[in-house]
Amino acid sequence: MAAIHLKQPYKILSHKIKRYTNHYSIPADACVIIPLKSYGDEVACEVRWEDDNGELQVKESLIFTSENLQPINKFINSSLYELWEHYYGPNSANN
Repeated sequence: MAAIHLKQPYKILSHKIKRYTNHYSIPADACVIIPLKSYGDEVACEVRWEDDNGELQVKESLIFTSENLQPINKFINSSLYELWEHYYGPNSANN
């Protein structure tokens, strides 16, 4: 199991998208997942995405199994990375 780094951007593994979409009623393939607290192999996360109207949506304290998350590559998933960077990047108010 890879270590999860708190306040860093992650996305849900592709084969787990349907499960989390149904379980949390989120567009799991379009969300940036930000782990905030670790509980062993589970993490409490903030989830952010933009809806069809371009409005930011946020759900807090959703629990994910860390093995179902993967780090976001800022070049491949640039829109998700930019969303994370705005709220948690080095120049954000949260850091």
